[in-house]
Amino acid sequence: MIVELKDLIVEYDLGTAPFTAVDIPAWSLARGRQAAIHGPSGCGKSTLLHVVAGLLAPRSGRVRVCGNELTEMSESDLDHFRAAHVGYIFQDFNLLQGYTAVENVLLGMAFSRQKPDRHRARELLDRVGLSHRVKHRPAQLSIGERQRVAIARALARKPELILADEPTGSLDPAHAGEVVNLLREACRQDGCSLIVVSHDPGVVGSFDEAIAFMELNRAFSASGTPRAAAVAAGGVA
Repeated sequence: MIVELKDLIVEYDLGTAPFTAVDIPAWSLARGRQAAIHGPSGCGKSTLLHVVAGLLAPRSGRVRVCGNELTEMSESDLDHFRAAHVGYIFQDFNLLQGYTAVENVLLGMAFSRQKPDRHRARELLDRVGLSHRVKHRPAQLSIGERQRVAIARALARKPELILADEPTGSLDPAHAGEVVNLLREACRQDGCSLIVVSHDPGVVGSFDEAIAFMELNRAFSASGTPRAAAVAAGGVA
């Protein structure tokens, strides 16, 4: 298994009492598989990705990713774990504005033990259809092109697992389908597993393995509605 969750509970302190954002009895994803987790804003999808990436510590439970038990690792160990095993695609891309497309991809290699490989960076940009835009900065690229750079950067270190948080949230339906197909094919070529969270039915429908997070997450199922208070506090998405 590439991801194994057991008795996972994530809580936020909203100032009055602990708020349970995620409560998952068990879930796993086999190596090489691609899954889409879908649900409305506020059901905990992004929170789950943060836990799987080791960016957020749960209150309790088991989080085993790429053979590593994340709840037993220090912050430094988690940094090394992400650099070695996980590629993360943010909803807002997180590209550095002063750097070109190829430099942003090279930055994706900066925290790994491998040396930055300009040839691989260019090859990845070519794979996502940006061979003619390698020297352009984010402000010179369309939204769809920026998302492609983000995909190339996430693949730069040859991770075992790609996590994508609403990767098509800023795209129109035609470009959304194109970007998702590029992402899935790139993961297949590199042999890495993929978890996408999305509320876009078009994106979710392209995956054989689609999980309704409202059913997986008992915290959401118990309330039946998105937690507006937690969303406002910046906790759950």
